[in-house]
Amino acid sequence: MSSFEFEEDVRRVARALWPSAEHGGPEIVNGREVDGVFDTEEVSHMVEATMDRRIDKAHNVGPKLRDHLKKARARGAFAKAWFVTYHPPTADQRKVLHSDYDRSIEVVSYDQFRSKIVDAREYLRLRDRASWGSASNPTTNSAVELIKYVPLGIAVTAGALRPKPGHPRKTSRVAPIKTESSIAEIVSAIESGANLALLGDYGAGKSMTLREIHSRLRDKYLRNESHRFPITLSLRRHFGQEDPAEAISRHAHHLGFPSPHKLVNAWKSGFAYILLDGFDELAAPGWSGSTEAIRENRRAATILIKEFTREAPPEVGVAVAGRRFYFDSLDEMGRSLFDGSPHLIASLSDFTDEQARKFLGQFENSEGGALPDWLPVRPLLLGHLAAEGVIHNVAGSEGLAPAPGWDWLLSTISERESFIKQGVDGVAVRTVIEQLAGFARQTPQGVGPVTMNDIVDAFTVVRRQPPSDRELTLLQRLPGLGGEEDDSEKGTRRFVDIDLASAAQAAHVTRFIVDPHGDYAGFDPKKWNSSMEPLGIEVAAHQLATLEIPEGQIRKALDRAIRTDCGELAADIVRIAISLDIDLQPSGALSYSVTNAIIPSLDISEGGPDLSGVDFTHCLFSELIVSGDPAIARIPHFSSCDFGETIGRLGESDMPADNFQSCDFAEFPDAADRNAAIMDASILPIGTRVVMILLRKLYMQRGSGRKDSALTRGMSATDAALVAPALRLLQREGLVFATRQGKNKIWLPDRSAGPRVRAFLEAPRVGDDPLVNGSKGISS
Repeated sequence: MSSFEFEEDVRRVARALWPSAEHGGPEIVNGREVDGVFDTEEVSHMVEATMDRRIDKAHNVGPKLRDHLKKARARGAFAKAWFVTYHPPTADQRKVLHSDYDRSIEVVSYDQFRSKIVDAREYLRLRDRASWGSASNPTTNSAVELIKYVPLGIAVTAGALRPKPGHPRKTSRVAPIKTESSIAEIVSAIESGANLALLGDYGAGKSMTLREIHSRLRDKYLRNESHRFPITLSLRRHFGQEDPAEAISRHAHHLGFPSPHKLVNAWKSGFAYILLDGFDELAAPGWSGSTEAIRENRRAATILIKEFTREAPPEVGVAVAGRRFYFDSLDEMGRSLFDGSPHLIASLSDFTDEQARKFLGQFENSEGGALPDWLPVRPLLLGHLAAEGVIHNVAGSEGLAPAPGWDWLLSTISERESFIKQGVDGVAVRTVIEQLAGFARQTPQGVGPVTMNDIVDAFTVVRRQPPSDRELTLLQRLPGLGGEEDDSEKGTRRFVDIDLASAAQAAHVTRFIVDPHGDYAGFDPKKWNSSMEPLGIEVAAHQLATLEIPEGQIRKALDRAIRTDCGELAADIVRIAISLDIDLQPSGALSYSVTNAIIPSLDISEGGPDLSGVDFTHCLFSELIVSGDPAIARIPHFSSCDFGETIGRLGESDMPADNFQSCDFAEFPDAADRNAAIMDASILPIGTRVVMILLRKLYMQRGSGRKDSALTRGMSATDAALVAPALRLLQREGLVFATRQGKNKIWLPDRSAGPRVRAFLEAPRVGDDPLVNGSKGISS
């Protein structure tokens, strides 16, 4: 900060302290320049500001300050003289001014001077002791002592400008900013006066990022690098408020800050930034089901934020954080939060692999652990997994298999939502998500769109009563829900997190198997459009295994699904039986006939259950995986079925004709393709070829992980014998790890190793990657 900038900051504080002297400033008095004279009706203030710590400065300004006081006393007026220093004034400066010139001269530091507006240091101290929105420490559950912030990717765009006709738009500066921005650039934009919306999905780190912005602005103020400090409100405490001054006062009372009115005045005078966390946690009374009524409810719920942006001084912007899909569109958000004024939109990305590892380094025994490909790399979910110690124990750990992992995560996410919206417990939140996921199965993609009425119906089914106004906020911010362009006008939502939807859809199938004759509200499998994704099947199998449901119960449920003509449900149960290694053989005249079902994936394995009693007719399979060499007598029969990818077989002639009648096959990825080309490449050592094929199967092919028996498919006996040592090499290098799903051993890739794997596959004979020499050393 230059001397001129410091003097201007001191004058800015003086004008805020003495508003009636707002036009005061530098003057020439008795032929000498004075930094500032501010005359109110009662008192004439003379101010001298300096960054100089030498005693000469006191001698230089002492006569001016003394004469100002003498003249005022001579005419019977009140006057004050101020000597304001950037650093704490020295003892010598204070002694000279008081003993040589006038004892009534106020000798103060800049920090003391500006604290007369508001004791910002005390506010900031108290604020640091309070919670930060929905952020919490996953290890201790503390909402105050949080873990260290790890920067996320931030994409920044300019928001649309749509002022109301005839309504003057408040002007505010929007600083130039890169599309991909750092947290420092976001802070600079706020300092320049820009309005900002910080957006992200559930668990993306919005509150943590806003806290980091607060911390950086706080530190600049405490270092005297800025005359403004941050005031950060958690909006969940301001339900129903519309007046910014009232909101700041309530915030001050909550913290125990003794002078709420001073905090309000500091903001109105341009000495404070406003940061607002959780616009998606606001609701307004009076709701009806129409799309426009819901939008009007959101406009009414967020009026406090709009009033903050309207009343903020022109040079001070407002930053607000919340979930992107609380609003139907960014246009609606801009009008609701910023009244059409210029604003920036900063969208948080998931962690990169490097950021995820840096984040995990804060947790005991988690640094260096593998990152399973299925794991969502968001701060919330990674933090909870690390705090539970799940990430560290990788090899052979069922805790890192996708099914138990997602089952646990779904409960964790739901508990967090219930904490944010107290009054609806975590079990109820999860059940609402599961019910809505069941509704989503009625749509072509199985993830939506769903209307707000569907969301409310899901809540009503679970709670047996419509949502209250406050519960409505929970429904408008359910985790995993988002939208596409078509959803903007219709006000619909869909599951953007497909894995979350799949995990949630398992619940209805699990419940049906437990009691196939139960009467469940909101359960209508005849309307389902498709069988579940593989993750949903594995989650249901995990739940049933945990409940220790007997095999006979699963067969009874399958028979009930077929008798009630629920093809998608029947397909689900067959696939669950496969996962649990339950035989489905014909029993007398009884067989299990699944018809007209759409099935994302079916896995038939060597050593798997006997499925000879299952018939698929007129079904559509996106993927058929044949692992190893299952006995023909133990596999299902397929009639007039269509298959997308058939993995593990070389071509149609490789399919047993008696089991696949009048079937069409679109693609065989393992047919005379690059795998075969690799094995025929005599220029490469045999060990290198085997390692390359394993990496291609695990990293480059569709799906998450491969069964142990699938890795040798298509290899000669000599090559297959090298798979075990090749896997040991890949394990030592941290590229693969094993887990279990039921009795099956599953090999999973480490998501962070993708670039390394691709580099090796492109140049397997050169470079300093240990795989180059390590794979050469594998031989028969």
